[in-house]
Amino acid sequence: MTGTQTQRDILRQKRKQAANKKTITILAVVGGVALVVFLLVMLPKWTLDTGQLYMQDGFSIGDPNAPVKVEQFSDFRCSHCQNFALNYEDDFIKKYVDTGMVYFTFHNYAFLSEDSRDAAEASYCAAEQNAFWQYKKLLYTYSTYAGAFAESNLLDYAKKLKLDTDKFSECLKSDRNLAKLDEIMRYANSLGIDSTPQFSVNGTIVYMNTLNETVDKALLR
Repeated sequence: MTGTQTQRDILRQKRKQAANKKTITILAVVGGVALVVFLLVMLPKWTLDTGQLYMQDGFSIGDPNAPVKVEQFSDFRCSHCQNFALNYEDDFIKKYVDTGMVYFTFHNYAFLSEDSRDAAEASYCAAEQNAFWQYKKLLYTYSTYAGAFAESNLLDYAKKLKLDTDKFSECLKSDRNLAKLDEIMRYANSLGIDSTPQFSVNGTIVYMNTLNETVDKALLR
């Protein structure tokens, strides 16, 4: 019996060790996933760039005398708009705006939801402090989170950029920019804009996938 019992004890010990290894592996995987999620949330906060863009002026950047004028029409609840803002816009700005070839203007085409209008209204308040482009990036960075465009969060983004939060809050509560949203909607509709993101390149309406080639053709004229 003693020999059999010893073998059973050895087997139990091996099973226990295997179970412990499995638990450690699971905890390591969970910890790794948690770290990735944490970094995705925190990284934008650590790498926040508050510097001004080339000739930044409200909703426009670049040289007003540039040969090509590009107008972007976007909604802060639009996933394709978010994709452009976070993954393509910086390269577009470096290639065309910083080199003096494009004068780039953003327009709020806020039609997808009520809170996208709230975000758009807040962007006007940031523009009053000439921080629209920096504020816009924060709006798109957090747009997929629940409550991203709640008033408290809209104010928190202003704090991250070290804006005058008293002025920002007063602007937001005043609703003085709501009429501008309606004005832009009418302007966009007059151009034939019916979705987001769409772009006007010297008057030619294009989507994101043909933006660069359309700008290149316009520069050759």
